[in-house]
Amino acid sequence: MKNLTGLPVFTLGSSLGVAAAISSISHADVTGAVLMGSTVVPGHPMLQAMGAPFRSDEWKQAVALLRRAGKLDIGRFFNFDEDYGYKGALDQKKADPWNTWDYDLESWASLFQYDPPVPISENTKPVLYTVGENDPTFPVDVVKMVADGIGGPVDFEVFKDAGHQLMLFHTADFSNTVHEWALKQI
Repeated sequence: MKNLTGLPVFTLGSSLGVAAAISSISHADVTGAVLMGSTVVPGHPMLQAMGAPFRSDEWKQAVALLRRAGKLDIGRFFNFDEDYGYKGALDQKKADPWNTWDYDLESWASLFQYDPPVPISENTKPVLYTVGENDPTFPVDVVKMVADGIGGPVDFEVFKDAGHQLMLFHTADFSNTVHEWALKQI
C-alpha cells in the first residue's frame, strides 16, 4: 500500500487480530499499529510464558500425530454473549460468513511460537493500544501490562463503559480516536 499510494500504513488488529497487526510492525513499509482489546502480542514475555507448552517436544509430537485434525472451537473457547455484553452475540456472529470458527491446533500454536524479527521490547514505531473498561476477556490492568512491555511510543486508551468490541459498539469514539492518533503520527 505504501508503494502504491505513498501514504503511511498503520495496521489494525482487533482481538486475536492484534497478533497479526503487531507482528507486521517491524516491516519497513509499516508506520505503526493500532491494537484493540487483546493481549495476544507475539514476543511479549507474558505470551511466551503462556505459550511454553506449545514450544515443547510433547507438543511437536502431538501435532505430528494429529496433524491438522486437532481443532480449537472458537465458539466454545470464548463466551461471546459475555464478552460482547449481550445475549445473542454468538448467534449474531454466526450469521457473519467471514468469521473464523475454528483453528487447527498447529495454527493456534503459531501465535505462541512466533518470534518477531525485532523483539517487541525494541520496537521504535508508534502504537495505539486500546481496551474497553469492562472487557471481561482482557482486563484493563492486564492489557496495560502488555502495552508497557512494547518498546517505542505507545499510547494507551481506555474506553469508558465499553466491553471487548470497540469497533462494533463504540464505533464513532473508536474511529475518532484512531483518526486523531494517526494524524499525530504523520
